[in-house]
Amino acid sequence: MLVLLLALPVSVYVLSVVFSGELNFKVLEKIGPKEVVENADGTFDTAYYKIPDYSFVNQYGDTVTRADMEGKIYVASFFFTTCPTICPSMNFHLKEVYSRLSSFKDVRYLSHSIDPTHDSVPVLRQYARDLGVENTNTWYFVTGDKEEIFSMADAYFLAAQEDSLRQDHGGYYHSSQVVLVDWDGHIRSRRDDNGNIVGAYDISEAKDIKAIVDDLRVLTKEYRKVKMER
Repeated sequence: MLVLLLALPVSVYVLSVVFSGELNFKVLEKIGPKEVVENADGTFDTAYYKIPDYSFVNQYGDTVTRADMEGKIYVASFFFTTCPTICPSMNFHLKEVYSRLSSFKDVRYLSHSIDPTHDSVPVLRQYARDLGVENTNTWYFVTGDKEEIFSMADAYFLAAQEDSLRQDHGGYYHSSQVVLVDWDGHIRSRRDDNGNIVGAYDISEAKDIKAIVDDLRVLTKEYRKVKMER
């Protein structure tokens, strides 16, 4: 009797959601510039911004392209292995996200080194090993042409650049935020309590960990629904 009494409120809530449609489905916003495009049949659609093509090399020496990320949800970030300030805390908190969602097979992590001169493939592999994520095919620490990496930061609406005036920061400047990218290459984000689109998530502190985890779960749920409809 006690078990039934405890379960009753939960059952009522679930049934009310199912039959009323309330909290039916939450969707994250697509962000970035939009344009109107004409279809072959003469109708028009809104085309949302997509991440441009890229090609980098990960800690295993394998090439990673945008095509490799199609059909996956991923977290994009920027760092460098000798960073003396925010990078250690960023990747420490990102590892918490990674650990909480380890069973989510459609989620990836793409961390771009902004110091490719130093951060070679062996250095990145050792970095992943030290972080405790060496044997994974879901978190890639990538290197490549420096200007292409800086350009990719712009593509994600983040920042990454050399800064000789910030030697105490390792001579570089980069955002402490990460962005969420969906299976079609769209940047996605939630709205805050004031209705404003957040855009990026600050991972330098622990406060945004829950938001990232929750929103990756939302994207995963949406992707499963999209795959069923396709």
